[in-house]
Amino acid sequence: MKSALIYGSCTGRTWHVAEIVVEALKPEIELEFIDVNKVGASDLNNWDFIICAIPTWDVGELEYGWSDVYDDLDGVELTNTVAMIGVGDQCSYADTYQDAMGILYKKLLECGAHGGVAFTSTDTHEFEESLGVIDGQFCGLAIDEDTQDDLTEPRIKEWADLLKKEWPAIVERHEQSVG
Repeated sequence: MKSALIYGSCTGRTWHVAEIVVEALKPEIELEFIDVNKVGASDLNNWDFIICAIPTWDVGELEYGWSDVYDDLDGVELTNTVAMIGVGDQCSYADTYQDAMGILYKKLLECGAHGGVAFTSTDTHEFEESLGVIDGQFCGLAIDEDTQDDLTEPRIKEWADLLKKEWPAIVERHEQSVG
């Protein structure tokens, strides 16, 4: 199964988080590590499984590279499974924390991608609103490198363990869809 972690990063924080995730998932899940600026919307079907790492930029906006992909997704039919990583600042942007993760995730599902992978608890985060919350959980791994950087590595480890547990079902779903 071809898998990738595609990240967008303006400040380097999302790149840093994504790099740690790639290492945490080895050897069970091997991922290509790709800058979103090197792919277009139609390229997303080049992988069977994608982890999308995106920071919330400005006030509730998509990072620039992911924004370009998002704008070109209309008409693209995705067939892969996606998992999400969001990077944000819950103190300075309490009413838009992890919005980009939620916006991108919902768009990918609208285009046919399979989701529901490795959702995480909101319990250790303090924010007012988030488009990244679905049914009371974040739609992926939520990281705050600004105010909770001490929790980044434990959150990544916990999320990587969760994704590894879900991995056999993801692989089975893929095999059934192509088989």
